Amino acid sequence: MSAVAIDKSVSAFRMERDGDLAVIWFDLPGEKVNKFSTSAMTEFASIVARLEADRELKRIVIASGKPSIFIAGADVTEFTKATTEAQASEYTRFGQQTLHRFSRLPQITVAAIHGACLGGGTELALSCDYRIMSDSPRSTIGLPEVKLGIFPAWGGTTKLPRLIGLPAALDIILNGRSLDPRRARKAGLVDEVVAPSILIETAKAYARKMDRKRSGRGRTRVWIEGNPIARRIIFSKARKSVLAQTHGHYPAPLAAIDVMAIGMAEGVERGLVAEVSRASRLIMGDVAQNLVRVFFMMEESKKDRTGAAARDVQEVGVLGAGIMGGGIAQIVADKSEAQVRMRDINWNALAGGMKAASRVWKKKVDRRRMTRGEMARKLARITTTTDWSGFAATDLIIEAVVENLAIKKQVLADFEGMARPNAIFATNTSTIPITQIASGAKRPDQVVGMHFFNPVDRMPLVEVIRGEQTSDVSMATVAAFARKLGKTVVICNDGPGFVVNRILGPYINEAGYLLEEGNSIESIDRAMLDFGMPMGPLALLDEVGIDVAAKAAGILREAFPGRMIPSTAVTKLLGDGRLGRKNGKGMYVWREGKRQGPDQTAYALLGGKTPHPGNSASMVQRMVYAMVNEAAIILDDKIVASASELDLAMIMGTGFPPFRGGLLRYADSVGIARIAEAMSGLEKTLGPRFAPSEALRRLAQSGTTFYAAYPSRV
Repeated sequence: MSAVAIDKSVSAFRMERDGDLAVIWFDLPGEKVNKFSTSAMTEFASIVARLEADRELKRIVIASGKPSIFIAGADVTEFTKATTEAQASEYTRFGQQTLHRFSRLPQITVAAIHGACLGGGTELALSCDYRIMSDSPRSTIGLPEVKLGIFPAWGGTTKLPRLIGLPAALDIILNGRSLDPRRARKAGLVDEVVAPSILIETAKAYARKMDRKRSGRGRTRVWIEGNPIARRIIFSKARKSVLAQTHGHYPAPLAAIDVMAIGMAEGVERGLVAEVSRASRLIMGDVAQNLVRVFFMMEESKKDRTGAAARDVQEVGVLGAGIMGGGIAQIVADKSEAQVRMRDINWNALAGGMKAASRVWKKKVDRRRMTRGEMARKLARITTTTDWSGFAATDLIIEAVVENLAIKKQVLADFEGMARPNAIFATNTSTIPITQIASGAKRPDQVVGMHFFNPVDRMPLVEVIRGEQTSDVSMATVAAFARKLGKTVVICNDGPGFVVNRILGPYINEAGYLLEEGNSIESIDRAMLDFGMPMGPLALLDEVGIDVAAKAAGILREAFPGRMIPSTAVTKLLGDGRLGRKNGKGMYVWREGKRQGPDQTAYALLGGKTPHPGNSASMVQRMVYAMVNEAAIILDDKIVASASELDLAMIMGTGFPPFRGGLLRYADSVGIARIAEAMSGLEKTLGPRFAPSEALRRLAQSGTTFYAAYPSRV
C-alpha cells in the first residue's frame, strides 16, 4: 500500500490519497456544521475538475471532518442574496451541475455519512454510487427544502425517484421528511449501516470491492418507471393530498410533483433543467422569502442574550400530574439526561400522568421509531410521589398545577421550605403574571415562567418569562434547558397572558361574537383554515378546553377591563357543561377523542339563531385585525423585544401561517395605516373592542412598519 498523501490546497476540502483511492474530507473552517456556500461549492467544483482529469484514481470516499454532522445542506443565507430570478437561476444551476458532474465521474464514489445529512448534503450523497451510514442516533438523511418554500433542485427531485421508487420519493420530498439509519436502509436510500467507529474503513472497503458504477436505474420499480398511466395516477393522488393539506398556499410541493413528472417521463437531463427553472421562480417568491425569514428567526432564538452562565440541570421535579404535568415529565425524560420526580396529591392522578407519558413513547414504538427497551429505560427515569420526598435534590422544579394564583403561591412556599438554596422554580402558568406568583417568595429571583403548550410533545414553543425580580441566571438556565428539550424559546417580560395567550384572547373572543351573530361554526373555522391557520378558532376552543379558555378570559378581562370585552359564547357553553374534547362535548361532536361535525345543539345556547355561512373575508379581517391590535400593545409594553420574536411566538405557539411570515409580517404587507382605518370603521359598527390602540395609531401616522419600528436585537 502506498503512503498517504495529503492535499491541503483548498480550505474547505482536504484530500487524502491512498493508492488508487482517495478520501475527500469536507470540513468548513470556522463553522460548527458543513454547508454549501457559494465559495464552498466553487472549491468543490475545482476538485471535480481535477478528478475528471485524474486517470490513476479509481475510487473516492466523501466524508465529513465534523464530529457529528455530514452536511447540513446549502447555506440558507445565500437565498437572501439573489435579487432577480436570473441570479437565483445561476446559483441553483451552478450547484446542481457541479453535483451532476460529480455523479458522472469515471471513479466509483461512496458517501460515508455520519450525523445529519440534509438538503444539498443528501443531494451530494445521491450523486455518489453508494452510501454507507453510521448507526449513530445523530445520523439522519433527508430533503427538508419544502420547509423553506422550495424543493431539492441540485438533482434530488429528479434522481431520488430513480433510486428508491416514486411513492417513497414523493413522501420524502413533499413532506420534507428525514429518515433515521434503519429506515434509510430499508428504503434503499443507503446501502449499509455500520457503527461510527468503522464507518470510514467500511466505506473504503465498499469502494474497493465494487468493480463498476451503479446503474442509473437503481431500485426503481420498472413497472412504475415505464408505465405512464401508473405515474399519472400516483401524481394525481399526490397533488390532491398536497392541496388538502396546504389549501394551495405552498407552491413548492406542487412544483416538485411537476418536476418529478418531467424527469420520469423525459429523462434526467430534462428533469434537471426543470428543477432550475421552477426552483428559481420559487426562491424569489413571497412564500420562500417568508419561510427563510422564519428559519432565521428560529436560528436567532437559539442564542442566549442574558450574558449569564446557565446552570447544569440533572434533577427535575414536576408538580402536577395532569395532561400538562405528564407531558412535561415525558419530554424531560425523553430529551434530556435529567432524572424526573413527579408529584401530585393522589396516586390516581400520578397513574394518569405516567399513562400520558407512556402513551407518547408507545406511539413511537408502534411506528418502530423506538424499541420497547428504550421506552422502558426512559419511563424508569420518571418516579412519582404524593409527598415532597426527593424534591430536596432537584435543580429545577416545573410547576403545572391548576391555574389558580393562591394554589401556585402555596406550592411555591412549600417547595422553598425544603429546596436547595439555588433551586429554580419554573411555573407553567399560561396567563398569571410571574411577579404575582413570586410575591412573598423567599427567593423571587429564582422564580421564572416556563410556559409549555399542549400537547407538550408536539408543540414546539416555550415562553420563558422574566418576573420583576427574576435573575439572569434563572432565565439563562430555564431557556437553555428548554432548548435542550428541542423547544423554540421566546423570551418574554411579565404581563397577563404573556404573548401567545394574550393575542389569542381577542381572536377567540371575536370568533365568539361571530358565532352569536348567527355565523355557522363551520364557516368561521373554514375562513381561518383558508387563511392558513392549522385549525379554526372554535375547533381550537374545544381542543384547549372551554373551561380553560373561560379562566384565561377572566384573567385577561380583569387585567384589561376597558379593552377585553368578552362575548357570552364561552360562558354559555361552559354553563351547559361543555368542556370540549376533554368531556366529548363542545362546539363539535366528539367520538373516541376525534372531532366530528359541528354540534347543532350548541346554537340553541347562543340565542337560537339559524346558522348561516358568514362572509369569509369579513370574518378573517375581524379576527386577524383584533390580534394585530393587541400585538401592537404588547410591543409597546415591551413584553417582547422585537416584531420578529412576536411573530416567532405566534408561528410556533399557534401555527400562524409561516408562509405569511408571521402576524406582524402579514400586517406590514397589508399596511398598518390600512388596518387602523379598517378598525376605526369596525369600531363604529361593532363597538369599542375594535378601537385602534394608541400604539397602532402612532405607527399608522408615522408611516412605518412593525419590523422597522421594532427591529431584531441583532
